[in-house]
Amino acid sequence: MRSIVVALFALASILVMTQPALATWGLGANMGVTIHNPDGGGDDITMFGVPTQANALSSIRPGLRVSYTGAAMSHEGFLDLSYDRQSSEGDHLSTLRLAGNYQYNFTTSGSPRPYLTFGVGMFHEGLETGFGDLGATALTFGGGFGVGFPVSDKAGRIRVEARMDKLDSADDDGITVIGEATVVQIGAGFDLWFK
Repeated sequence: MRSIVVALFALASILVMTQPALATWGLGANMGVTIHNPDGGGDDITMFGVPTQANALSSIRPGLRVSYTGAAMSHEGFLDLSYDRQSSEGDHLSTLRLAGNYQYNFTTSGSPRPYLTFGVGMFHEGLETGFGDLGATALTFGGGFGVGFPVSDKAGRIRVEARMDKLDSADDDGITVIGEATVVQIGAGFDLWFK
C-alpha cells in the first residue's frame, strides 16, 4: 500500500510541475535490453523486449509510454506502463507496472536533445494456482539519461536511453513474491506528439 501512495504522490507532483493544460501529449512504445540483478544472491537475468515480453519479470521494462510536455518541450512528464498475463492449464501469472516520471530535455543548437529522467512507481506480481493465490506490490524508483531525435517536423521523436531502477521486495503473508533487485535498462523507443 505504501508504494501505491508514493507512486500516486509522484504522479500528482509531475502533473503539477509540467502544467498539463498547456501540454503537447504523446504516445509511444519502448523496447530494449533489461538486466535484472537480484540483491542478496541469485543469477542475473537478461531480457529483450519489443515492446514487452510475457514472463514473471517482463513488466520491469514498460511497453507503453503516455507523455505530455509544454511548448518549449524542456519539461516532460510521462507514465510508463505495462501489463502481462500468461496462463497455462488453469494457472495464471500476471505483472503490472505503472511509474510516473519527470524528464528534463536540454536545449541544444542541433536537432538531437539529450535528457535526464527520474521516476517512481509500483510493480505488482500475482500468481493464481490450484494450490492458492499469491500477490504483492513493490515500490520501484530510479533514473537515467538519453538522447531524443526529432522526426517528421517534430511530430515525433526516437529515443535512446540508459536507465537504472531499484526494485523493492514485497511479500504475501511472509512469502517473498518480489525480490529486491537492481534493474539496468538499455533501450530505444518512439513518441508520436499530439498538439
